[in-house]
Amino acid sequence: MNNLLLLLLLLLLLLLLLLLLLLFHQIKESPDKVILFCDVPPPEGGETPFVPSFRVTERMVEEFPEMVEEMERKGLKYTFNAPSKNDTSSMRGRGWEDAFGTSDRVEAERRGNLLGMDFEWLPNGGLKTILGPRPLTRVFEGRKGRRMWFNTIVGMHGKEDSSAKMADGTEIPENVVKRCEEIIEEESIQFKWEKGDVLFLDNLALLHGRRPSLPPRKILVTICK
Repeated sequence: MNNLLLLLLLLLLLLLLLLLLLLFHQIKESPDKVILFCDVPPPEGGETPFVPSFRVTERMVEEFPEMVEEMERKGLKYTFNAPSKNDTSSMRGRGWEDAFGTSDRVEAERRGNLLGMDFEWLPNGGLKTILGPRPLTRVFEGRKGRRMWFNTIVGMHGKEDSSAKMADGTEIPENVVKRCEEIIEEESIQFKWEKGDVLFLDNLALLHGRRPSLPPRKILVTICK
């Protein structure tokens, strides 16, 4: 029990430090580490899959060398349409006011610009964010010079409210995105939660996600450099 309380206090301290940082600046770069703590394990499902990013790069280069080279050279552009308010009945879910912590458009644009975003306001009060050009892969210090698959083309490609294209507007072929999704699935490692588990992930070297689950499920998350 003492160890559990210590872990909870550690996670709370890290979260408070992160919140203090966010009060003074926006974080443009991805956090180095993600820390997850299992408070309530799900009765079924809910695993956290993670994937070594360099393996995705290696396999995509093997199967689509010319396409990877083109995406690497041109860079990527992401767009996302968000409503003004949270909408739990929609796949869009989170509204831009909640995402940027303000209902003021000027302030929202200022905060988005710090993250490298361009804005396009929609007639219905929603917001279209445009981010790019962004890299397809990245090489980080201390990780053996490996090229990490550092993008979200699988999650954002061809959706109703989002898209992922090359920065010049060139469409990414559907078969390339589909095969990338299959490779990520094939390379994934499943972490099944038990109460009190703590998982430290290298966010620069690993892709991670969440499997569907039956409720209840409560995983606490914090990030740090």
